[in-house]
Amino acid sequence: MCGAFEQHGIAMHRWAAMLGDWPSHDQDRKNIRPSNMASTFDAEGYSLRKWSLIPRWSKDPKLKFATFNARAETLTEKPSFRDAWRRSQRCVIPASAYFEWPILDGKKQCHRIARQDDAILFGGLWETWGQADVTLNTFTIITTAAASDIAWVHSRTPLQLDPEQVDQWLSSSPEEAEQMLRPQNASGLVASLVASPRGG
Repeated sequence: MCGAFEQHGIAMHRWAAMLGDWPSHDQDRKNIRPSNMASTFDAEGYSLRKWSLIPRWSKDPKLKFATFNARAETLTEKPSFRDAWRRSQRCVIPASAYFEWPILDGKKQCHRIARQDDAILFGGLWETWGQADVTLNTFTIITTAAASDIAWVHSRTPLQLDPEQVDQWLSSSPEEAEQMLRPQNASGLVASLVASPRGG
């Protein structure tokens, strides 16, 4: 599960150099929660999207259930996500870290989870919902079973992509991309105890 993440710092400049087409006016975001806006990239380039996918078949944009995460094991069949998957509407979400609140010593404790270089690429799906004069661009972060080195924080973790996997993730067929929906043997992530994130 991933219910909060951040996009800021040196890591964002690194991804901008790799992914290209990153608007110079884009802002750092330190506490992105479901329904907030975040920077994403798809096969066409950069797009600012709302976090929590709204299926195009939904009668209205009000979320009746959680769609900010999509389980890798079921997204190809779950109604909320399967159409976006079948249309190859995949995206990457650059991040500097994400947050989890494991229960330790009887209470929830916020942990910032990041790689040593503070640069992560999440795999996700995007969708465009439209009705009358309203159009919403949304996305979800795909999750897998957590690797053993990070499972103590949470049993689920965002799907991580290596930089060399990005082109394949964005441009391959659903059948080819499905081979990438596998848990990692080792996450390469480090969890640090922090105060709960604040600010946008």
